[in-house]
Amino acid sequence: MTICTGTPAELHALQYAEGTLAEFEAERFEEHYFDCPICLAHLRAIQALGQELARHPVAALREPKPRIPLGWQVWSWAAGVTTALLLISVFAYRSLEFKPAKPTVSQSQPKSLPQTQMAAQPAQPSLAPVHFSQLADLTLPAFIAPNLRGESLDAHFEAGMDEYAKGNCRGAIAALSQVPAQSADERAAEFYSGACQMHLGDFASASRVLRKVVDAGDSLQQEAALYALAQIALTGDNPAMAHKCLLRAISLHGDLERRAREQDRRIAALVTQNIAATGKNPVTK
Repeated sequence: MTICTGTPAELHALQYAEGTLAEFEAERFEEHYFDCPICLAHLRAIQALGQELARHPVAALREPKPRIPLGWQVWSWAAGVTTALLLISVFAYRSLEFKPAKPTVSQSQPKSLPQTQMAAQPAQPSLAPVHFSQLADLTLPAFIAPNLRGESLDAHFEAGMDEYAKGNCRGAIAALSQVPAQSADERAAEFYSGACQMHLGDFASASRVLRKVVDAGDSLQQEAALYALAQIALTGDNPAMAHKCLLRAISLHGDLERRAREQDRRIAALVTQNIAATGKNPVTK
C-alpha cells in the first residue's frame, strides 16, 4: 500500500477549490482524494478557510486619527479626573442619605425563568451528519428518440413510451417488458423501464436493469444509465459509488456531462461537511 505524502493536494487543492484547475487534472485529483484522507483533509482546510473569509471579509483600512497635542491631552486628563472626583462625592453622599433596606431572604432568591423564556433560548447547533440522499435526483429522464424521425418499429415500445410521457410508470413498465430481445428498441426499453423502477422506489430492480444497459456498451442510453445509477447510490448514502458512476458519465462527454460534474462537486462538498461534523470520512468508512 502506497502512503501518500500530500503532494497531490499541495499541487492541485487550491486551484481545484477555486475552480481554475484543468478538467483532466481535476478529474485525476477527484479520483485520488476520495481515497486519500491526507489530501482530502488538505482540501477541506482550504475550503473551510474560503468559507470563513466569505463570512468575515477583511475590513478596509481606516484613516488614522489625528494626534491631539500634548497640552490638550494634559488638560483633558485633569478635567476628567476632577469630574470623576465630583461624581464619586455625589454618589457617596446620596448613598449615605438614601441607604436602601436590606433585601429579605425571599427577595434574594433567584426566580426561575418562565417556561416561555426557557423555550426561547437559542438551541445549540447540531453536529449530526447530513445524508447524501438529499442530493439524489429521481425525476424521470426526458425521452430520447432512438432515431432521427422519432419513430419505432415496435408497437409495444411506442405504447410504453406513450404511458411514460403521461407519467404512468407502471403502465410503461408493463408495455416495455413486451419489447422483444435483439430488437432496435431493446436497449431503450430497458433504460426507460429502469428509470420507471427508480422513480417508483424499486431501487434493486432499477439497478439490475440499468447496469445491463451500461454493460451493453455504447448507446444513446449509456450515459443516462450511469447518471441514474449514481442517483440510486446516493439514496443509499453511498457517495463513493455515486462518484464512480458520475466520473464514468462525465468521461462520455454527452448531454449530462455538465450536470454530472456539478453533482459530483456537491458530493465532495458534503463529504467535507460530514468530516467536519463527525471526524470520519463517509467515503472510506
